[in-house]
Amino acid sequence: MIAIKRSISFGVEVKKKPEADNRKNQKPEGRVRCVIVWHGQRVRLSVNHNVNPDNWEKSVQRCKAKTTHGKNKTPASVINKDLQEMEDLINSIFMRFEEAGRIPTKEEFSEAYDRQVNPEKYVEKDKIVNPADEPLFKIYDKFIKDGMTSGRWSEGTLVKCRTIRKHLYSISRKLSLNDIINGGINILIEHFAKVPDNFKQKGLANTTIKNDIAFVKVFFRWAQEHGYCDASPFLYQKVKLKTAEKPVIFLTKEELMKVYDFDFGHKNYLSQVRDVFCFCCFTSLRYSDVYNLRRSNITDSEIHITTIKTHDTLTIELNRYSRAILDKYADIPFPDDKALPVITNQKMNDYLKEMGKVCGIDTPITITRYKGTQRYDKTYKKYELLSTHCARRTFVCNAIMLGIPTNIVMKWTGHSDYATMKPYLDIADETRRSAMTAFNRFEDFMFPSDDRTKNNGGAESGAEN
Repeated sequence: MIAIKRSISFGVEVKKKPEADNRKNQKPEGRVRCVIVWHGQRVRLSVNHNVNPDNWEKSVQRCKAKTTHGKNKTPASVINKDLQEMEDLINSIFMRFEEAGRIPTKEEFSEAYDRQVNPEKYVEKDKIVNPADEPLFKIYDKFIKDGMTSGRWSEGTLVKCRTIRKHLYSISRKLSLNDIINGGINILIEHFAKVPDNFKQKGLANTTIKNDIAFVKVFFRWAQEHGYCDASPFLYQKVKLKTAEKPVIFLTKEELMKVYDFDFGHKNYLSQVRDVFCFCCFTSLRYSDVYNLRRSNITDSEIHITTIKTHDTLTIELNRYSRAILDKYADIPFPDDKALPVITNQKMNDYLKEMGKVCGIDTPITITRYKGTQRYDKTYKKYELLSTHCARRTFVCNAIMLGIPTNIVMKWTGHSDYATMKPYLDIADETRRSAMTAFNRFEDFMFPSDDRTKNNGGAESGAEN
């Protein structure tokens, strides 16, 4: 609560003097005015009374007792009572602002006063409108603006956010928060099941639908936190769609070194894309971070960056492969003193597929998707699935398979919990299990077939003895 220093004064404002011929017969009259001054603000209010200036006491700012005023001969007691009530009303308005802890502007005070003396003007305006029943798009736009100004969102997140807005708008231009809260996730599932996928076929894959609904929930959680709705019934609903675990696409160490050492000849654009990709494979950097990597972020042995996506401050040691890539471009100037020749994400993804094809990264990979209850299996060659994010997965998978402790890997990547690392740990476990089968052929390396037979016989003889 704060104290608002103010002054409230009443005075008589005489509009004009009576003409000379009528001065004896007509008493001068003036309109009572109220002037309020506070913290550099000033408001003049008119009082609905005319008074005789000769019967006005300036010292107390009231009419003299037992006098009458105006054409209707209004008693001084009535006028003074109205003036006191007006002063009390003005003080009560200021007290509400004091309790709210803020100083009103003259516009805010004038509206608050007008609401008290002319309430009928605000009946329609004050009808309670539940924002959750109104079209949600103005609220969604505030959500976008908040995400942009806070700096929490990457460019990819912003694109995703705008895509979701288009989906919601296509459901209904008048779609409200309560429409979704009351209708549940089925409204969204029914819509997404009709949207064409990347192959122009009806319906998005169940995995995509789950991800999109998860993003819608991010918006509803924000709307609830900002007082627009109670989204709990919607937020607690689970999306029960059948999905298949998506394989982690990464390069094995053999594939990585094949790409690293490959000679692309005159295709210099592929050499540069390969260098940026391999640099990420040896440092764990995301595309957004390598795109923004500047020479000032690099010392002789380390990279120091604040990540674009999560704002984590990371120190990543350089190994001989990442160091060699940086040295290759050390004397070549790039815009904004960038360290490497990084092109747009979309173009780089296209070139990575071409690079993988040229390098023979063609291991078949089958991906299973569900649309509703229908299962779809499609086999790709690995190069068809390469993207910039595969570099980060390549780093994590190979680091774990090299035996580097998971907590050390997480310090390089910025992962905050083990749950996000689980898919990579599962790959490492599977690789170790496969490697263990090599011991099934242990005797093939240690003993020729005849010797092994003799050895087995000796063991049996020993057992008999």
